[in-house]
Amino acid sequence: MFLDIDQHDYEKDIIPFIRNGIIVDTSVIDIFINGLIEVRFTKKKLEELPEYKSLLSFFDLIKITNRFEKFCITPHILTEVCTHFRNKYNKRQDYKDVVEAVVPVLKVMQEEVVGKDRIFERIDFTKPVIEIGDISIFIVAETFLASGKKVALLAKDRELNRTYENHRDVMVMDYQSIVLNRL
Repeated sequence: MFLDIDQHDYEKDIIPFIRNGIIVDTSVIDIFINGLIEVRFTKKKLEELPEYKSLLSFFDLIKITNRFEKFCITPHILTEVCTHFRNKYNKRQDYKDVVEAVVPVLKVMQEEVVGKDRIFERIDFTKPVIEIGDISIFIVAETFLASGKKVALLAKDRELNRTYENHRDVMVMDYQSIVLNRL
């Protein structure tokens, strides 16, 4: 089900889904990290970073500001995030300081390990798409659901979101519709 910030009551409707963590995709983490670096190191104001400001407002709304341990990532998502981070920032003179600011955020996030055998089981060989990060998110969501847990998914990826839009035990926090268009 899609999160409806106008209809859902925080205590009754949202907490049961975020209690076990929020599976987050690479692009959302990238937006957060890029905003964090812009504010801390280039001294930009939040008003100059509307996407980052909206993301922080969303974190406030669901009461997870500065609670990065609520985020759930896989090693595959972490690899994608680190690759984007390195490619974007490694030429900076203050790269060491930037790394020191970002690593604590990533370090406290929950990690769900997804083995390669499970990834290869998910590849559709009739129309092969090998997006390891996305596949790992599907597997983590399925693992939560198989254990009878509700879970939240914060993603910018329409395919991920559509997959779970009608699932009663997954709260889809669609980045585009909630973070960008509502806040």
